[in-house]
Amino acid sequence: MRSQKVMAVAVFLCMFTMLGGLVSAHHSTAGYDKTKTVALKGTVAEWVWRNPHVILIWDVKDASGKVVRWYGEMQSPISNTGFGLSRNSFKPGDEITVTVNPGANAQALVLTIKDAQGKMVLDRTEERER
Repeated sequence: MRSQKVMAVAVFLCMFTMLGGLVSAHHSTAGYDKTKTVALKGTVAEWVWRNPHVILIWDVKDASGKVVRWYGEMQSPISNTGFGLSRNSFKPGDEITVTVNPGANAQALVLTIKDAQGKMVLDRTEERER
């Protein structure tokens, strides 16, 4: 009887630990200033197409000419596919203009992306307003 109780507690703790990891893996966007939008022109450093979020990393020159590396969080790959994006949408060196809700330390929530010719590649502004 005692071994059954110990086993039940062990199973419960394993399940709790696994579920806790799943719950903590998803997070809010509270770290971004949704009252502020900023357009940043720069060049793609890396396009990270992976779960749980796609990450756009790009370099922007500030007013003094210093290069600042920005990290933009986006939705999952499957959600971005619905916006017409793919793992091949951006390559290092591509010129882009990204509109974001900024966060701390050059991190941002990506709203729009335009290519070098000014063509809209991604527009999540309507979705954000819902």
